[in-house]
Formats: sequence, C-alpha cells, structure tokens
Amino acid sequence: MRGAGRTWVSASRHLDTQQNGLWFQLRQGGLPNAELQAAWNAHGEAAFVFEVLEKVTDENSLLIDSLLKEREKHWHAALSADKVLG
Repeated sequence: MRGAGRTWVSASRHLDTQQNGLWFQLRQGGLPNAELQAAWNAHGEAAFVFEVLEKVTDENSLLIDSLLKEREKHWHAALSADKVLG
C-alpha cells in the first residue's frame, strides 16, 4: 500500500479480501496502526494505492505462513516500508 509519500507492506493469505478489509477499517477510523490511520485521515482515500507485490504459493500448506513472513520481511527491506499492522 502506498500513499502520502510512504509505503506499508503486509502479507496475507486472503488477497481477494485484503483491500476491502483494510479500506473498511481505515474508513471507519479503526485501524490499529495509528500512523497509517493518521495519514489516511489527513490525505484521504484517493491518495492511497493497494498493490499486490507478489503471490506466494507452495504445495505444502504448512509452509505458507513461514514463506509469507519471509517474503514480507524481504519487501519491507526492499521498499523501506512500514508494517500495515504491528
């Protein structure tokens, strides 16, 4: 997610619903990430873009969580991004 001159990254198992859930929380003013919520409040929805950076798949469903964490860490470093949550 990009907006207000910053980038936020988060891994998700549910790409099809991730943006809707995130936008809903931001519109309601209830996102736990205070900095992201403040940027949203200051600049508005039109200033933000939701992008899928990478789709991760693995036939072993037990490995998906660790693979997602690894790739999230990679994208945080590569983009000098903040976390969406926590």
